[in-house]
Amino acid sequence: MKIILIRTFSLIFFLQVVCPPVLAAQLGLQAPDIEPPAIVFDVGSAEIEEGIKSFSATVTDNVGVASVTLYYKGTNDISFKPREMKSSAADPNVYTVKLTLDSVISEKIEIYIRADDVSGNSIFEGQQFSPLTYTVVAVGASEVIPSVTEPAADEEEGMSTLTMILIGLGVAALAAGGGGGGGGGEPPSTGSVTITTNLP
Repeated sequence: MKIILIRTFSLIFFLQVVCPPVLAAQLGLQAPDIEPPAIVFDVGSAEIEEGIKSFSATVTDNVGVASVTLYYKGTNDISFKPREMKSSAADPNVYTVKLTLDSVISEKIEIYIRADDVSGNSIFEGQQFSPLTYTVVAVGASEVIPSVTEPAADEEEGMSTLTMILIGLGVAALAAGGGGGGGGGEPPSTGSVTITTNLP
């Protein structure tokens, strides 16, 4: 009895696994498409300047690409928002979308890309739970900023801007104090001003 069951099971297994591809090849039927698309995306720098940013990805498939979608989320967003990526006229395999970024609204942006082929196979670049993260910086913020310990460019001979303002105020006070006399012909009186301040 066991031998009969084993032979029956082997026959059923053979018919289900081996025969369909052979019959499909003989009848000229197409094998099902189980291959997902391929995505090539240049991640680039971790910092991007605010403004209109273009994201591009090259997506190919053995049968045909149905859609490419970029999902993005800012710092204050609860969930990802989808934006459809359009095929380029110059290269139909390049898909592009533009986003407007503002460093005041959101300091970071997280993205991932999903591509679907005409057979329903999908592939992701990044994931919802492990997206590609970028820091949004203001325009020109990436320029070199001088160190706080370096002397300011307008300082001369160790004199700070505050010191120069205070000296100017002292000179103005002297001028105002000595110019109030009448026309008696007496020479203006002289004096001194002492200014005490904390140097920065």
